[in-house]
Amino acid sequence: MRETIVFIHGLTGSKQAFRKQIAYLADSYNTYVYDLLGHGEDRGKAVDFTLKNLVKQLEDFFEEKGIERAHICSLSYGCYPSTIFANKWQDKVLSLCFIGGHYNSPSPLRDIFQQYWDCRNEPYPLWLKKYSHAIYPKDGLIDPYSIVSNKVYYKYGLELHKDILRDALEHRLNYDLRSDLASLTLPVLWVMGDHDSLYKSSLRDLDQVIPHVVYSELKHAGHAANLFQPNCFKEVYGVFLGDFSSVNPRYA
Repeated sequence: MRETIVFIHGLTGSKQAFRKQIAYLADSYNTYVYDLLGHGEDRGKAVDFTLKNLVKQLEDFFEEKGIERAHICSLSYGCYPSTIFANKWQDKVLSLCFIGGHYNSPSPLRDIFQQYWDCRNEPYPLWLKKYSHAIYPKDGLIDPYSIVSNKVYYKYGLELHKDILRDALEHRLNYDLRSDLASLTLPVLWVMGDHDSLYKSSLRDLDQVIPHVVYSELKHAGHAANLFQPNCFKEVYGVFLGDFSSVNPRYA
């Protein structure tokens, strides 16, 4: 019986973020992807963008598709609903893969989240432009990865309802994702781009939070490492999926 993978995109993105991964995994796995609340066909609409509703959306998706157990692969902010779901429904999740994942540890990343939460009442286009530059700073004099991420985040962020990114900031500042991550016993793969310095700053104690984590850093990649280096990610995730049962014998 074929195993299942559910992909969850990040803020301002869409299910298209995983089209290459689905293309090369669909022959071996049942693959599913969906758009987060307020994204995709609902882009621009006002939604109740709470963690409770995001987890409920994932629960409803499992039920709608008849998914009993699945690997979950999430990008950036997608690590929040996927982790909460995995702790709530441990028997439904085979493994977790986080791409550009982060959590609420003291770090330069959290400082930026706090800074832009404090000035969240500025006019949205201006706020978003400054925020996009802050979360995707240049790593060196020439950093095409940051430039691309900055432009994409700003362009598609403008199409979202103005409350979504601000609500997500509140989640990142006040929800204790670190504790949820520390409770995980299932296999975890954590993938980061080597140029994703700001987001990596939140992971300084990752090996203490998740002692069994498999960490992989992709060369020549920014925040959305699977988009910058799809072939490298294919290799890393393929090996993990093939070996995950040996990481935790419970799933053998």
